[in-house]
Amino acid sequence: MRARLRDLNQEHRQHLSLDYGALSGLLFDVGVKKLIVGDQQFATDEDRDKYQQQAQKRHKEVQNEVQEENQHTEMQHHLLRIGKALGCDVTTAINDRNRLCGGQKLSFLCLDQHPELPVPADVASTIRLIDIVWFAPGTSRVVAAFEVEKSTSIYSGILRLTDLAFSMPEHETDLYLVVPDAREKEVQAQLTRPAIRAAGATIRYVRFSELRQHCEALCKFGDSPAAMLKIARSVS
Repeated sequence: MRARLRDLNQEHRQHLSLDYGALSGLLFDVGVKKLIVGDQQFATDEDRDKYQQQAQKRHKEVQNEVQEENQHTEMQHHLLRIGKALGCDVTTAINDRNRLCGGQKLSFLCLDQHPELPVPADVASTIRLIDIVWFAPGTSRVVAAFEVEKSTSIYSGILRLTDLAFSMPEHETDLYLVVPDAREKEVQAQLTRPAIRAAGATIRYVRFSELRQHCEALCKFGDSPAAMLKIARSVS
């Protein structure tokens, strides 16, 4: 079976992913009639209706995913701009450096690479995946870290921030979640979980709308990284 998949993938490689898993997913969609291949005149009305419904559903999902990714990148861009304006060295997650916002790569605003951190390699790898990190200029001291959330689990972002705080307590890093307005109650619920409270790290949150609204003012009038506290919220 694997050999047949390899041959099929090779034959149509200009149209298909090199990932055999993706090809298997395509064949599965054909098998369950999410996709109709060949001459559609032989498909039943029921099959065509099912396909149209699936296509419309997937189209909406793709639109939502694109919108979420664009908003995520926009928030990262705001945070990079604010951090630089407040005098910090800034970085974004290593897998997001080539994202574009307004035609500009995020890497254009960032350090060429993360500063070396006094933590084990596995912890450093986790920290390099945090969406935005601000450093005291010319140093490896982390002054603020931000996880931008969308439809994925908020808990994973909280864990990355907590790992950073516990690995380098002497840095006294300000920790933030940046969240869609519609997810505010979910964020509050996560931050008040007993396990999170017991961890002891103070994590605040900033809503998308407020970051977008106050970005220019923070860039123009902010005088230190603590300026972010003016738009951040905390849970009691």
